[in-house]
Amino acid sequence: MEKTSVSYLFRLAGKSSLLLAASAFFSIISGIMDFVPLVMLYRVLLFLFGEQPNMDLAMRYATYAGIAIVIKFVMMLLSGSLSHIGAFNTLYEIRSRLSAHIATLHLGFFTKTTSGKLKKTIIEDTERIETMLAHQVPDLAKAITVPLLMFGYLCTLSVPLALCLLLPIVIGAAILMIGMRSSSQYMSWYHKLVGQLNSSIMQFINGMNVMKSFNVTAKGFKQYSSTVEEYHEMWTECTKAQAWPYGMFMILIESGLLFSFPAGGWLYLRGAVDLPTFLFFLVMSIVFLSSLKSLSGFAMAISQILTGTEKIKSIMDLPQQTFGSTVDKLADVAIRFDHVHFSYEEDEVLHDVSLEVPANSLTAFVGVSGSGKSTTAQLVPRFWDIQQGKILLNNQPVENFSEAALMQAMSFVFQDAFMLSDTIRMNIAVGKDQATEAEIHAAAKAAQIHEFIMSLPAGYDTVMGESGVKMSGGEKQRICIARAILKDAPMVIFDEATSFTDIENERKIQLALNELLQNKTTIMIAHRLNTIKHADQICVFDQGRIVERGTHEELVRRNGTYSKLWKIYAEE
Repeated sequence: MEKTSVSYLFRLAGKSSLLLAASAFFSIISGIMDFVPLVMLYRVLLFLFGEQPNMDLAMRYATYAGIAIVIKFVMMLLSGSLSHIGAFNTLYEIRSRLSAHIATLHLGFFTKTTSGKLKKTIIEDTERIETMLAHQVPDLAKAITVPLLMFGYLCTLSVPLALCLLLPIVIGAAILMIGMRSSSQYMSWYHKLVGQLNSSIMQFINGMNVMKSFNVTAKGFKQYSSTVEEYHEMWTECTKAQAWPYGMFMILIESGLLFSFPAGGWLYLRGAVDLPTFLFFLVMSIVFLSSLKSLSGFAMAISQILTGTEKIKSIMDLPQQTFGSTVDKLADVAIRFDHVHFSYEEDEVLHDVSLEVPANSLTAFVGVSGSGKSTTAQLVPRFWDIQQGKILLNNQPVENFSEAALMQAMSFVFQDAFMLSDTIRMNIAVGKDQATEAEIHAAAKAAQIHEFIMSLPAGYDTVMGESGVKMSGGEKQRICIARAILKDAPMVIFDEATSFTDIENERKIQLALNELLQNKTTIMIAHRLNTIKHADQICVFDQGRIVERGTHEELVRRNGTYSKLWKIYAEE
């Protein structure tokens, strides 16, 4: 992957880079105004030590100094305002582009990227960019440009003394470069650990009921505690490695007098410079290098930010999933798997799967965990793309359909019921924006959840999610079924999860399914075998292959894998 640089950040900034450039310009003007009063002081010293002091000229220089101070603060205000506007616009642009791009990726990306790492990239890594663009870019422009301009002016007064002031910069910059070189490895380590910390903290919080029931403290949660210990170790090593270059740089920046005083005194005694020039350089040796202090923090910050920017770039560089141009509305859909092979990266998990799913039929996938049944079902809506073979809908390759046409033709009821932090009404209508109140109520009644909703104080306006009402797994499942009933798509992929519900919820889910699956082409991933006894066909998966296919009665008589599974289930 191509390394990121500051220029990549400005490409991400887009039009906001003009605001940032203007901010840097005003920051430079503000920095120059810092030195105008000192130059005016030097001018006053020249005639104060002369034979004919000119008070009118002194007042004029004082006026110039006052005007420069006013201009300085005006430029600071303009620079700060523009840099913050540009920085926050850039953050908005980056997060919008990241979110939009992530939505176009294969779901395989989410299986190998934890939510903690994604959160760190979208929130924390992006947020650090604001600090750099809003503060460090203007400061850096001033820290580099203003000393160069002032050095040019000082050379007109005394080249030897000007070079004396340049010496600490050269030595300090060399030391700082050494520190930056060693900091990059720590920044990579840092970003990896923060991602792990985010993931483990979320796991610890989400599993708090289990942790408490088994008396597992934060220290006893090994994944969390070991990451915290490694995080502490990383910062300890980083601090030890960075302490000496940072300390030496700060000492050199503050030690201008150590270079200018002896050299200036020697030149004054030899008559090479006059007293006002000598005094002016003594003052400048104190303030000339002060603007360079920001470089010490910038060296570490830029390494940290660019490492985070690499994470952003690594996501933005991932290829988008492409779709076809067919927008035909699908109806009475027949599905065909034709010698399908599929791999997660290098490990092939489906081997030569061929299958016919007739239109308006119910096909059940059964098998032990990891046998490939869920993966096969999720290939139909192209949650992943196959490496070999074909998947056809009404004899058209699934890749030919547009994303909108494909998603409109399918409804999904997943084992993990996802609820928006919104009202129950919006959770049901998520698949049909223009749904009427009557249609929402009808779908809820068909899903056997209407009575429960009406028993709530706010009814369909009840808010779900973290800050709203909590529902049982069976109730959430019926909300998802109501969502699918309302969408009324010709295909349904259902990950049957009644094994996690009580008897009453299971009965209601079965009644809801009778409504959902009427005249639909359905693939059901089955966990309880009694729920699929009346399926049109049952496909038994084992190690990524379909090893048996038939109706319940046929498979039981065959005395094969399904028969064994049925006997085990019946005994339980």
